[in-house]
Amino acid sequence: MTTTDSPIEPTLSVRNLTVNSAFAELLHGISFDIAPGERVGLIGESGSGKSLTATSVMGLLPETLAANGEIHLAGGHGDLVHASESKLSQLRGNTMAMVFQEPMTALNPLMKVGAQVAEIMTQHRTVPSGQTAAARAVELLAQVKLPKPAEAALAFPHQLSGGQRQRVMLAMAMANDPQLLLCDEPTTALDVTVQAEVLRLIEGLVTERGTSLLFITHDIGVVAEVCERVLVMYKGDIVEDGTVEQVITNPQHPYTKALIAASNLSVVDERGRLHTIATSAITLPTAAELAAALEEPAAPTAPVEPTIATPASASTLDFVIPHQRRTDPDERIIFNEIEGEPLIRVRDLTRQYKRRGGGKLFGKPPVVHGLRGLDFDVAKGQRFGIVGESGSGKSTLMRLMCALDEPTGGSITVSGQELAGAKERELRDFRSQVQIVFQDPMGSLDPRMKVEQIVAEPLRGVSRDESRERVIAQLESVGLDADVMHRHPHQFSGGQRQRISIARALITRPRVLVADEAVSALDVSVRAQVLNLLSDLVDEYALTLLFVSHDLGVIRHACDTVAVLSDGRIVECGPTDDVYDNPLHPYTQKLVSATPSISELAGRARS
Repeated sequence: MTTTDSPIEPTLSVRNLTVNSAFAELLHGISFDIAPGERVGLIGESGSGKSLTATSVMGLLPETLAANGEIHLAGGHGDLVHASESKLSQLRGNTMAMVFQEPMTALNPLMKVGAQVAEIMTQHRTVPSGQTAAARAVELLAQVKLPKPAEAALAFPHQLSGGQRQRVMLAMAMANDPQLLLCDEPTTALDVTVQAEVLRLIEGLVTERGTSLLFITHDIGVVAEVCERVLVMYKGDIVEDGTVEQVITNPQHPYTKALIAASNLSVVDERGRLHTIATSAITLPTAAELAAALEEPAAPTAPVEPTIATPASASTLDFVIPHQRRTDPDERIIFNEIEGEPLIRVRDLTRQYKRRGGGKLFGKPPVVHGLRGLDFDVAKGQRFGIVGESGSGKSTLMRLMCALDEPTGGSITVSGQELAGAKERELRDFRSQVQIVFQDPMGSLDPRMKVEQIVAEPLRGVSRDESRERVIAQLESVGLDADVMHRHPHQFSGGQRQRISIARALITRPRVLVADEAVSALDVSVRAQVLNLLSDLVDEYALTLLFVSHDLGVIRHACDTVAVLSDGRIVECGPTDDVYDNPLHPYTQKLVSATPSISELAGRARS
């Protein structure tokens, strides 16, 4: 008598899953399996259906949406699509768990984090007592590499950094050793170094415990760091399924090719512009062509040799200085010093804050050093990048340079005007000359105002007709039609809202444009569109660009010069390519090594 080994049951099996709203079908019958211990990435742009897939698996779809098809977890739990809420509640946090993008919306702000981790275990009765759960919570916080876990357990969520809160979420998700872990954009809001640490942590935890992973993101570089296999989603369908190596080095579907091209900040076209989904030479399929392509995959095509990006103005700059770094914290270096009169001149700039609630009773509150004696110049027409992690002083510096805050000491001169100590009436002309684009356009656009009012808001002393003409022209310059003027911000996508913000910033014809993390919250293709737009506008309007980011890859493409900020000090400054290719300071080396690169990942995969 002979026996045959039975096939291994997948941890997750999804068959013909559809999700419908009252108006349209959002997921079009997708199917996939995840094997025990397998790490699978799910990538695609906003609206492709990634998060709908995850929430369907977890049984967390809103009541306005309806799912059909089949979802099965290993262990005979039945079809989850039609399971009761009580059944799904037993599985969530126990058999399957989820880590969300923004932990502050998922954590209870009124509970200490240790109690929240312990609650996961007591609710599912996986520990004998509350005391055991509390002790186990501290162990879990230690396993996710949270500093001083016993003290961290007694902290409230707002007392932790973004990366630390995400570690708490991971500890909660892994508390009951789930079979399946779903991560929905868990590192999008994190600095590159913190992102790298969290990715290593996730990979280590699921590998050690044999947990299956579904990792959702719009960034294929992030997936390549942590996953073995990739599913690519486009308009509610899975259009490609393969190993990381296969998908990065030899993508089969047109959308995958366009998405990888848009993700690579080191590859440009003949005009020096980044590839986007919309402008890619690759033609995306129609709905009918998409259905046919899903039935019969396209034949492999030969890889195209990329063009390596070079800043358009880099070869003509006569003010770029040799590569500089700070070796002694007390050493005074004037970074990027300009011969003649610079457009922006910063000397010995300091900003200190008094931390409330941190001092002893009746004692002096402790002083926080936001900036520690910065010295640098920016020339007219220069594209000057400022890079660093959260807390490095980037946003503090931007507020000071836009006259939104007062320095504790030192001076800032813009176009010969001293900002420190200037009166509001003295800053009126300055405010029209220096404009800022923020990270979150929805937070800086008044939701009650129409686009015409928003873009025209900075104008002073012009007639209604002239204002309208300038708004139309400005909207056209950022790729928006005039008919958008009568709509409100919530009616636009994130990329469109950022274009509206840029139009508003340029309506006064400024000399300096400040971009504060202007693309960090955008999809890779929209990011490429906005970076191309900024580059075109900087050339067209002869702007001086100050670009603030935690991502050296973005800075490398957008800027000719970069200053690296750490703990309120510039630790390194020089031509962007030099700093990126030959980082001298350990902090810069850490930033560079933590930045995912499609080109490096592709080379690693081929080898």
